[in-house]
Amino acid sequence: MPIFCYSNNEKVLNSTVKNVTVFLNSAQVNRSANFSLDAGTTDLIFEGISPFINSKSIQVKGTGKITIIDVKYRILQPEIELPTFTTLPPKIINDIKLLEDSLNDLSFDIDDILNKKEVLNLEKNVLLQNKFMKGSVDTIPELKDAMSYLRKQLNDINAELNKLKRIEFKLNSNKSEMQQRLNTLKAYNNQKNPEKSKDVKHQVVVTVSVDEPVQGKLNINYMVTNAGWNPEYDIRAEGTDKPVTLVYKANVYQNSGEKWENVKLKLSTINPNQSYAKPNLGVLYLNYLYNTVVLAQSRREQMKEGNYAGCVSQPAYLDDELEKNKMKDVMANYSSDYTQAQQTMTNVEYDINLSYTIPSDGQYHKVAVQNYELATDYYHYLLPRIDKQAYLVAKITDWGKLDLLAANANIYFEGTYVGETSINPSILQDTMEISLGKDRGIIVERVKDKDNVRNELIGSNVKKTIQYNIKLKNNKLQLCNLVIEDQIPISQNNEIIVKDLDLSSAEYNKLNGILTWKAKLKSQESKTISFSYEIEYNKNKQLASAF
Repeated sequence: MPIFCYSNNEKVLNSTVKNVTVFLNSAQVNRSANFSLDAGTTDLIFEGISPFINSKSIQVKGTGKITIIDVKYRILQPEIELPTFTTLPPKIINDIKLLEDSLNDLSFDIDDILNKKEVLNLEKNVLLQNKFMKGSVDTIPELKDAMSYLRKQLNDINAELNKLKRIEFKLNSNKSEMQQRLNTLKAYNNQKNPEKSKDVKHQVVVTVSVDEPVQGKLNINYMVTNAGWNPEYDIRAEGTDKPVTLVYKANVYQNSGEKWENVKLKLSTINPNQSYAKPNLGVLYLNYLYNTVVLAQSRREQMKEGNYAGCVSQPAYLDDELEKNKMKDVMANYSSDYTQAQQTMTNVEYDINLSYTIPSDGQYHKVAVQNYELATDYYHYLLPRIDKQAYLVAKITDWGKLDLLAANANIYFEGTYVGETSINPSILQDTMEISLGKDRGIIVERVKDKDNVRNELIGSNVKKTIQYNIKLKNNKLQLCNLVIEDQIPISQNNEIIVKDLDLSSAEYNKLNGILTWKAKLKSQESKTISFSYEIEYNKNKQLASAF
């Protein structure tokens, strides 16, 4: 057994963690212990301290007639014990070595296959992005030749990709079998030669002086890393006649090596490592530019990528065909009712009044934070040119009053999971729209009115008149607000003239050609919307786009 030595004036306290303030990437731990001392100077020792402590952050408070002289953090190493090993049979030792070498070789082979696949996929994308795929081919024979060439090249690439996939599958299967065998041998080795516990002790030592026997209590606070939290949201709508509920949850994790058992949590958005010193302006010099400034490669790549965050949801059906996996409500007792939000001038803190146990396992543990009811308007969005079904959309307002962080959100409608979206308050407007999935209760049909399609020759030009009819029907039991969008083409050539004729009072965006109608349909009510336009172009040329 490891042996630790203490001087006669040292006393180990039985301390427990009572409160933890969890920041986004760290935590402040409050640990307390009772003591009983005789007169004199004593080192009071707090054990079980995290090895990831910031020793400069330690703060101490005490009750009782004591004088705190010194506070320090120390690490005690156990006495060195010579290990004893059980010799494994030579065959097992050799097998372990061979398997490790073989797994390394397989990893290189798999990387080689992946690199070849990447090159082929790049070649495939280059072919698909070729100009003849974008309508630049002028004649039918040229188009046929181009498509024939494309077909042959794609078939060759796809055949080679399939061959590589088969090889990759076999290599991964062999790797899995070897890894399983290696794990078995290593487990046998660990059983015969278990790793000795090092029992390194991390301690906070508080030196106190008392003039007479006294009883009291010490509290220490300190910062640790390997802990934090991030937000997660549930957006729940129980019906189009009810507001949306935003369930604010926290994924709390810690791998600090400490036990957080039945502790009171406080979640904070502050960054304790950030400098809050007031900035100052220096001299702003102005001169001519003599040398060209070259952006670093990583910055150029970042600018080229042009990543944008937003709110994108994945639709799902809302009818009987939808799998009715009713999600069990883990917040059945409304634990968020036990949370109080406190907003300071620099951050937001949430006091969680329920006690939680967060093991030191690095895993996410759900903590209920807040529930918000949000003012919501519902409407059905239809894009009949692309989709024959309606999308139920929740239009949510009053985002400004919520202190939200960027995170993913699960969407539930009438207790059923329908998709996921992402919330980024830094780019959200006052109103946010969430798709709640497809609704088969609204029927839409878009047809070209052949009776009103006309072709007219005007000199070297041909003028075509096109009309579409959008037929709508509400099969639901309640009144529905509809937003319908369609479009007319936009000319990119001065020789092509597009003119709108009858748009049925649509809102017309002349920059992108989008037509927008808003309508209300009672239950079982039908309606038809028509729009028409004409295109005039050179009769000897073929238009690149369908219209």
